Amino acid sequence: MDIEDIKTRVKDVSDRRERYRPDVTMVPERKLNIDPRVIGMFEEANRLVGIDGPAEKLTNMLTQGDSIQKQKLMVASIVGVGGLGKTTLANKMYKKLGGQLFQCQAFVSVSLKPDMKNILCSILRQISRGKCKDGGENDPVEVAIQNIRDCLSDKRYLIVIDDIWDTSAWKILNCALIDNHYGSRVIVTTRNLDVGKFCSNTVRGAVYELEHLSHEDSKTLLYARVFKEGEVINTKLDEEAGRILKRCAGLLACKPRTKAEWDAVYSSIHSGPNKPKDDMETMRVILSLSFSELPSHLKPCLLYLSFFPEDCIINKDSLLSRWVAEGLIDEKHGRKNYYELCERAEGYFVDLVNRSFIQPLEIDLEGIASSCRVHDIILDLLISLSIEENFVVRSDCVELIPFSCKIRRLSLQDNNKKEKIIPEDTVDLSHVRSVIAFGDAFKRMPPLSRFSVLRVLDLDGFPSKNNCPKDLRNLHHLRYLQLRGHLKNEVLEEIGNLQHLQVLDISNASIDAPPASIVNLTNLQSLLVDSSMTMPDGIGKLSLLQIISWVQIAQNTVAELGKLAALRVLCIRRLGYNKSYNKAFVQSLSNLGKLVGLFIDRSGLCSLDGLSDERIPARLKFFRGTSTTFRQLPRWFSKLELLSGLTIAVNKFTQDDLEMLGELPALRFLELQVYENSTVQERVMIDNAQHFQSLEQMKFLHYGGCLMVFAKRVMPMLRKLEFSFQLGKRVGGSLDIGLENLTSLKHVTVKVDCYKAKIMEVENVETMFKAAVRIHPNYATLDPILELSGVREWQMHEGESSDSPAAASDHGRYAICSPIELSPMLDSFLSFAFLWLLLISTFMLGEQF
Repeated sequence: MDIEDIKTRVKDVSDRRERYRPDVTMVPERKLNIDPRVIGMFEEANRLVGIDGPAEKLTNMLTQGDSIQKQKLMVASIVGVGGLGKTTLANKMYKKLGGQLFQCQAFVSVSLKPDMKNILCSILRQISRGKCKDGGENDPVEVAIQNIRDCLSDKRYLIVIDDIWDTSAWKILNCALIDNHYGSRVIVTTRNLDVGKFCSNTVRGAVYELEHLSHEDSKTLLYARVFKEGEVINTKLDEEAGRILKRCAGLLACKPRTKAEWDAVYSSIHSGPNKPKDDMETMRVILSLSFSELPSHLKPCLLYLSFFPEDCIINKDSLLSRWVAEGLIDEKHGRKNYYELCERAEGYFVDLVNRSFIQPLEIDLEGIASSCRVHDIILDLLISLSIEENFVVRSDCVELIPFSCKIRRLSLQDNNKKEKIIPEDTVDLSHVRSVIAFGDAFKRMPPLSRFSVLRVLDLDGFPSKNNCPKDLRNLHHLRYLQLRGHLKNEVLEEIGNLQHLQVLDISNASIDAPPASIVNLTNLQSLLVDSSMTMPDGIGKLSLLQIISWVQIAQNTVAELGKLAALRVLCIRRLGYNKSYNKAFVQSLSNLGKLVGLFIDRSGLCSLDGLSDERIPARLKFFRGTSTTFRQLPRWFSKLELLSGLTIAVNKFTQDDLEMLGELPALRFLELQVYENSTVQERVMIDNAQHFQSLEQMKFLHYGGCLMVFAKRVMPMLRKLEFSFQLGKRVGGSLDIGLENLTSLKHVTVKVDCYKAKIMEVENVETMFKAAVRIHPNYATLDPILELSGVREWQMHEGESSDSPAAASDHGRYAICSPIELSPMLDSFLSFAFLWLLLISTFMLGEQF
């Protein structure tokens, strides 16, 4: 009976549908989605701003070289974030060089999910100039590859492969690119630095990282859009224009040209969901595509950055620790070693940098960034995605969160208002796992008692009127605690009750000494304090401690360091030179068999001698002694087979010391300062081709008369060299150090101490080093930078005293920087300072980078 009833009802519905069918067929309106790269490919060159410089550099990269090098196949990779102008630059080169220098050419776009067969067929159709009309669409991929190779075998070709996302696509395309020694060129554009390097390293090639627009180019682009040609520009707008340049230009086109209106535009554009939808839509599509392409393990780490305010400088180590505490780092094979998880988090960080989502800051000689920043445009996207995914809730967006949702991460922004940040009666905080309060926001935050399952807490000051020190002891699940600003003593004592705490960061707190109760934190694995703090007695009880930074170790506690057998990173300041103290420190060091990084700062004259071969920290990868001088290079350094980065200052350095360092197989970064009082003419020679096989960057500062000389076929990986010497102590000595023998060199910095040197001698140094760079084998293709600068220039002379008019008139001439330019490392993300401007101009107003 039920089945018959259902059949009857279905027939009734069908009859009604036929009875009320409309006569006119309604076609839904469809939005035409056009790939933004299409506009870039057909933009007229005379409408572009700021492209001449990059185009000239890329032209030099593609066309220069000796006769042999010019005949080899070369792959140039243009790297930059989506929307930066890679396609436009590649297309300009394609039009400029294609018809003039090459017999056939092709331009193909790869994109995120490429159809490799169609791409290969497109290349074949273009290079055959229509002779293969079907492009081999009915043939297998291997046949298409062979057809392309046959077609290219006797031709000089130019191929642009636009927007390649991964190495797998390149491996297939590379099979079709034959090196016929006719001087063919391939241009690749990509958003990923690693992919760019891989493509260029497959054959002879180079990576070009797009730079940001100069201030003048940015202003030219801004004024060209807002003002008519020949129109007089009100000088009062310059101040507002400087601030608006980093935000948006398109909105100004329809605004009255007054300071008040421009200031209102600047104030109205801010991070968060209340942004101009039309202007942001195209940009969001571009950046969302990059986000969606991210591996699953990187997405939550990137979304975590939505915690931070606009223009916030984020400490990298702190960020990595938060990722670990939140459980965002994969625990490979179930291992939960804190330091190893931080190492894996470092890899995530580098990956996000290479994908241009994070801008690294304060990069040291070893290429390691100590902090980072997220551009406003990226932050807007992350905030929006976090709201959609309920990943992070910001107090400035809390009104957009449904009452029924469970808040798991809460970012309290300082909005300079006196009202409560979170409505206590409407928002459930019982599921919050992470809280970060910026500025004075902690003063108006809800009581900590409402956060019963908190794992991560970061406050700028404590306590407040809503929170008392006793609230801290009840956070039983807390794993990460960072306290900044002024702290009261009762707060410090409560820290000792957090038995599950793994990371304690009070490095930016205003306190006299760390709390004595921290020795009760038996699960503590990372302790970060201010460098002026001395460790309390009993520090040896923290048997799980893996990271200490930066601390002073008193003589009565130095022996306790040896009990920290799990220690991986030790950062110490003001170690001091005292024989018994140094002996105790070396003894403790001999017990730290797992030590990976040792950093000693501001410790005067020290000695690390006395370690036996059996008790050295054999796993040491990084040693850095800054503002600290050692009597000599410790002999046990010769046993550090894993040492990758070394920064050290010594009183004396010999050829034997150089040989010892050269035998370190993993050494990649070396900064060596020599304070030798002797004025005897000396030099150290690097002449063993088997030494320094892994060294990439080197900094040699000698404050005596010694120079370092490079023989042929040495340091095959050295890319960056910086050295200093005192010219006045080079009595009759040659300054030919053999730069031309460093075949991979890209960047040379020379600092000359001009004290008591003659002006003519300094001029000769300038001439000699410029000549040395010009004869370098990589000069034409790699464009090595020469930076030549003087120190104490006012104290050089030419027969007369240094304050004579003749000498003084020339004193400013010797701070010399060659106009030769090289694409800077990891600089593509700096272009985000003007990305909004570029995107609006490119995709909406017809102006483009």
